[in-house]
Order: sequence, then structure tokens, then C-alpha cells
Amino acid sequence: MNDTLRAMRELALKCDAFRLALLSSRESADPLEAFCAAAASYGFSLTPGELISDGEEFSSNQTKSTNGGNPMPYDCFDDAYEMFLISISR
Repeated sequence: MNDTLRAMRELALKCDAFRLALLSSRESADPLEAFCAAAASYGFSLTPGELISDGEEFSSNQTKSTNGGNPMPYDCFDDAYEMFLISISR
């Protein structure tokens, strides 16, 4: 998780209103946009693209860090949005 998501998680675990606003983004027609809007309302700057690229970047870095390069790249990566919501669910 990037630094913004870490800070958001810390606040979400302390502030039920923020946590519920983030969790309710799942019901939106555009969940990532609703998630980012909820984050912005609490002072966090986050875009849907950043959420999508977070897991992809980690996967790419794992591939590059393999000695000699990984000849069989991962065909998927963790969804930062879903992983974040899981981390704040009770």
C-alpha cells in the first residue's frame, strides 16, 4: 500500500464515519470514483488511476527484482481498492 492508503487506513480505523464512507463506495455505480471522492472529503488526494496502478507497480517490481528477470511475469496482481476495503472491514 502506498503512503496515502496507509494514512487513510489509520484514519478509517479510528473514524467510523470515514470508514463507512469508504466501504459504501462499493455500492456506487463508479466505486473507484466514489472511493476517491470520500478520500478527498477527508483531505486525501487519490485518483482511480493511482489505485489501479498500485498493485500493478508492486507486481512489476517483483518481476524486475527476480535475479535475471522473471521469464514468466505474473498474470494478475492484487487489487489495491479491494485489499484496502478488506483491511478496514470489521
